[in-house]
Amino acid sequence: MRLVTKSFIHQQNENYFILQEILSSFKRRNFLAVNASISFFALFAFIPLILLILFFFSQWLSSSLLSLEKLQNITALLLPEMSDRVMDEVGKVSSRKASWGFVWITILFLGSTPLTSGLRSSFNNIFSFKKRNAFLKEKIMDIISVTFIMVLLFIYTSLNIYLIQASNFFINYVPIIEKTLLTSILSFSLLVIVVSLFFKIFIPLKIRFIHIFYGGLVTSFSWFILSNTFGSFNYISEYYGIFFGGMRGLFISLIWLYLNTAALLIGAEVIAAFHKKEILLIKTLFTIKNIHRHPIHKKLMEYFGQHLKKDTIIFTDGENDQKLFFVIEGEIGVVKNGKVVETITAGQYFGEQSLINKVPRAASTFVISDWARIIVIPKKEMRQLLKEDNHIAMEFLQRMAKKLHAV
Repeated sequence: MRLVTKSFIHQQNENYFILQEILSSFKRRNFLAVNASISFFALFAFIPLILLILFFFSQWLSSSLLSLEKLQNITALLLPEMSDRVMDEVGKVSSRKASWGFVWITILFLGSTPLTSGLRSSFNNIFSFKKRNAFLKEKIMDIISVTFIMVLLFIYTSLNIYLIQASNFFINYVPIIEKTLLTSILSFSLLVIVVSLFFKIFIPLKIRFIHIFYGGLVTSFSWFILSNTFGSFNYISEYYGIFFGGMRGLFISLIWLYLNTAALLIGAEVIAAFHKKEILLIKTLFTIKNIHRHPIHKKLMEYFGQHLKKDTIIFTDGENDQKLFFVIEGEIGVVKNGKVVETITAGQYFGEQSLINKVPRAASTFVISDWARIIVIPKKEMRQLLKEDNHIAMEFLQRMAKKLHAV
């Protein structure tokens, strides 16, 4: 039993470091404050978004009560205490077709852009994307982002309508499945797909779709839990009316939006953590003592490891590969002017001067033990780690300073 438990813990190490990165990133990026600003923008941007959906698809929506019902369901999920009033106002505006005009549509788009601007800024921060554009280009991107959100909401609303029909179809062939359960499963699956598409559009980097799917799954599951616990939340919040009076609905909606946008940002954090999984594994080389004895080194060997025989040359004087090497087992000799001037043993790294200074190798290295296992860290991943972790960067500078002082 003890061996099984130990094996299970070893297998979970990789996911443990991913979870640890997600939790630590909350602190680094001031998650609570960022989420508060986005939920505030969402509160005022949601109504323009709903109006824009009705404008572009008014002919279809106005002829289908079921479509409006589904749209109201989405509104109820995000603004539970204000959904009836929101839909009343939406209905009034949409019934006056003469009121739609270029100026009014422009105002609606501009009213929605603070939300998309906040989301894009948060995602850029989460994924360490530093590129900045001119103000006009940023606004155009915000308007395009509003359009994408609007289309995704419409797709979800439209496809959700046919879930009932699909449920009825499957129930006829598989009567053992309850209709409510089947509808919930289909609706949840659709939500995961739509949220994944949202992340695909908004994330500024090229991400593997499996990682985007993980984030979409986490966000969708969080929203599913929230939607099913609203009754309890509403019961607890009954006493808010004593303190907030007529503002109770606004206060509850703001809190509810805060929880829902938190689920969205958590999904993005999950994607970011899985995306830089390799960097997180490399980070363990510098944060875990005696890493060559820790079980996580096996995973590192799978990604970056090499098994070398005695006298194998790792690099020669004058090469310009700028990789970093970490010794897991064995001994590596550093040669200058035909003499071994340093021996690198297990738990130590070498090659950092070329990596930091972007200069050719100043020495040659080879395996002096019978055999060796080393981790070969690519320069791109290592530089990204140094950029994100000041502690490791400082350790590199101190090590280089000691070497220069010794010379």
